[in-house]
Amino acid sequence: MIPTAVFRDEALEKELQLSRLHPKTAPSVFDDLTAYFKQPIDSVAAEYWRYRRNEDVQAQQKVATATTEDPIHAYYAQTPHYLYELSYWEASPEKQAWFSVLYRAFQRLGLKRIVDFGGGVGGLSVYMASRGLECTHVDVPGKTRDYAAWRFARRNLKVNVLDATHPEAWPKAQQDALVAYDVLEHLFDLEGAVANIAGLLRPGGYFLNLSTFANTCEGHEHIHLAKHACYHDIKRFNAMICERGFRFVGQLKPSGLSRLLRKCGVKNAVVGARIVPKLKHGGNFLVHQRTS
Repeated sequence: MIPTAVFRDEALEKELQLSRLHPKTAPSVFDDLTAYFKQPIDSVAAEYWRYRRNEDVQAQQKVATATTEDPIHAYYAQTPHYLYELSYWEASPEKQAWFSVLYRAFQRLGLKRIVDFGGGVGGLSVYMASRGLECTHVDVPGKTRDYAAWRFARRNLKVNVLDATHPEAWPKAQQDALVAYDVLEHLFDLEGAVANIAGLLRPGGYFLNLSTFANTCEGHEHIHLAKHACYHDIKRFNAMICERGFRFVGQLKPSGLSRLLRKCGVKNAVVGARIVPKLKHGGNFLVHQRTS
């Protein structure tokens, strides 16, 4: 394992608005990267920044102007961008705290079969499967999903891996919950994806999403598709979800005691989870439940 003090990427921490690394998780995450690439972590980081500042600029512009979903799928299949960036984010206390909140919510609601939709490098499935939940990882085939599958195998975790581009092959109405963590803003056919998500969940199953939609009045990443800026209006977004077989339940947040501890200086404390029936954007997961 690599001690967290050995490597810090201050530029990426600033961009992702992270304060530090998680002392228990970061060594494992970085060990995965160095084993997979067979390179030191600073070399992995250097290659990330070289690509990010050059080829990735043009690649994201193609995504921004795409008129079909094919160029978008191609971007996510081919880009090496996420292996390092999403891993670094996974190694943060902020991301691990949200994983803990989600896990506490699953425990509270008795949910055992979990889907990580657009699961990237697989951090959520690693977290949940390591704690005994049955996990399914859904993403576009390519470099990122291959890395996630490698991580599952390295830990001997039984995670079902599905192809996001072929929803007709997904198992139907079996899953207790589906998490879309910063994913929906990247999808070309968002409305169709929500309908497909409904098909994965059993009646009464839960759909939890945290999304940052483009705002036409402000700058945003190209890959946060401008065509979905209309869903910056939370009421319109909720209506679209509910039209596809869901009802709004609330916002998932850390428990009241967690909030108190955070106010007292225990940053990212998690001792439980709560669902607050208030519809608004604001950095929390929205929770919907399949009605039929």
